[in-house]
Amino acid sequence: MHVSAFRLRPTLVAAVLMLAAGSALAKTAAEWLAEGDQHYAAARLAEARKSYAAAVQAEPADYAALCRLSRAESELGELQSGDEQKRTWLAAVEHARAAVQAAPDSAGGHVWLAVALGRQALREGAKTKLSLSREIKAEVDKALKLDAALGRAYHVRAVWNVKLSSLNAIERMAANAVLGGVPKGASFANAEQDFLKAIQLEPDYINHHLEYGRMLLDRGRKPDAKKELEKAVSLRPGGSALDARYQTEARGLLAKIK
Repeated sequence: MHVSAFRLRPTLVAAVLMLAAGSALAKTAAEWLAEGDQHYAAARLAEARKSYAAAVQAEPADYAALCRLSRAESELGELQSGDEQKRTWLAAVEHARAAVQAAPDSAGGHVWLAVALGRQALREGAKTKLSLSREIKAEVDKALKLDAALGRAYHVRAVWNVKLSSLNAIERMAANAVLGGVPKGASFANAEQDFLKAIQLEPDYINHHLEYGRMLLDRGRKPDAKKELEKAVSLRPGGSALDARYQTEARGLLAKIK
């Protein structure tokens, strides 16, 4: 008996070690979330997406994980093309909707849903794009009603104003068919007001300055555009995993001005 027990002991030790290893590998949603944040901060969007998705798998109604997963997917799609890009952006919309459902009174979910819908619209035809614009505006308005200090929400509304104010004749005809006309209130003046508010709230967010500078350049206001684009280039990256891309775009626009 003594010899048999001695022989079983290594097997028991191995079993305990395997159980301990399995326990160590079973991360919590919070741990997956923290890992995703590390990947995101290092601009590793594909890895961040996987970690955030694992957090959602661990806790399907985790509001923070759903918001961050939607954001990572929305931005990752910018680096993709074709059907892959479309699938990624549709996933971003799906996860943002889940975030809104998980916490309807939290402004962030509405913001990221508006962002995801805006990017989805880039892959759609004129009629679908205009139809989505109605929901984008509704989600932004909900977000700002819940929290009037969200710079990203003002940014999305500014871009909404720019896009609708820049419609060509064919797109305006589609707007008449889908929306009964271009939504009221869309104007370059309102876009500028929202960009300035976004910059006031988040002065170091590179994309605010890039998109405001882009609008100013398109409007023929080169000195003002140059100022914003130079600001975008000078800021330290950190607000978005796409900051390097935004700064490259800003340099390209500055080159056109010069």
